[in-house]
Amino acid sequence: MDAPNPAAHREFFLVEEVGGVRPQARAETRAKLVLTLSMWGASIALFTLGTILQRSHMAFEAALLRIAMSAIGVAICYGMHRLLRRLSHRSFRTRAIAVSAIAPFAAEAYAWANYFAFAALYGRTARFVVVDWNDAMYVLSMWTWFFIAWTGLYLAIEYNFDARHEAERAAELRTMAHTAKLRALSNQINPHFLFNSLNSISALILDGRGAEAERMLARLSTFFRSTLAIDPLVDVPLEQEFELHRRYLAIEQMRYPDLAVEIDLPDNLRKAAVPALIIQPLVENAIKHGVAVSRPPTRVTLTAERIGEQLSILVVDSGNADAMRRSPKGEGIGTANVRQRLAEYFGDAQSLTLTPGQGWFEARVTMPLAFAP
Repeated sequence: MDAPNPAAHREFFLVEEVGGVRPQARAETRAKLVLTLSMWGASIALFTLGTILQRSHMAFEAALLRIAMSAIGVAICYGMHRLLRRLSHRSFRTRAIAVSAIAPFAAEAYAWANYFAFAALYGRTARFVVVDWNDAMYVLSMWTWFFIAWTGLYLAIEYNFDARHEAERAAELRTMAHTAKLRALSNQINPHFLFNSLNSISALILDGRGAEAERMLARLSTFFRSTLAIDPLVDVPLEQEFELHRRYLAIEQMRYPDLAVEIDLPDNLRKAAVPALIIQPLVENAIKHGVAVSRPPTRVTLTAERIGEQLSILVVDSGNADAMRRSPKGEGIGTANVRQRLAEYFGDAQSLTLTPGQGWFEARVTMPLAFAP
């Protein structure tokens, strides 16, 4: 199967790339240019050394001619480069076969050009006649393997940079998917919360407590202005997280006047960084499954603890001391949301445990301890 075309926007290796090109393309260009100049430079050096060792009286002129011929060789390499660009949408195997087939013809053309150039330098008569077939095949095979070697190294450079680009692209796509999933999970929270809050307001209206419903609606709008300003992908200090939930519980206290709220946040954990609104579904569950079904007085407690290098946040609701609280059958949207967000943020370095007790229920969130700047 043909490979995708990640090289569709490459600039050719003899031209300096300008704005809009991915950063690694410049490194790829430099690598190809260094490869080409190094191989032809080594060719010049080796043949010049051979001329010097033969004590030729025209060693300097021969060196200059080899430099000129190497420029022609670079031009041939550029032509092969253009061919590879046209075949960039093809598989690596197809490109390798194509240039391997062309390399002997490029070598033949270069060998004859080299022959005529040096014949002219040394004053020999140049003819399209092969005098020594062994020597001719040696020269042809030498330049054929030279161009094949250049092509192989050129393709290796392309393959390396293409593989690196694909790895970076895959990592970028994974990050985008992760971000999109976190946003989707975070966006579940406000509609879920709004639905529960509107139910609370509706209950107040049905109880004939219109003034309280109006005050609750005003507090709700203030709360929403605070939550909508939060970026769900940016961690917030724990003190801000607790303050938001203090406001939410103040709204619920209008519906349940006997509800007591207790917040225990040690000073050394105020700046602990947590995902925004991470415990909101747990606080809502404490109201819905605890306070709403218990005889007053009821209490909701938010507590933060440091356990080694872990941060532990507890949401506890308590009511009927003579009733055994049980976990709801199956996890609702809120609890599942918290679990998924924790897993997306922290992987296996987190936990959410739900513990029922005699007249109380505890939800404990544990995550790595970090501090907001």
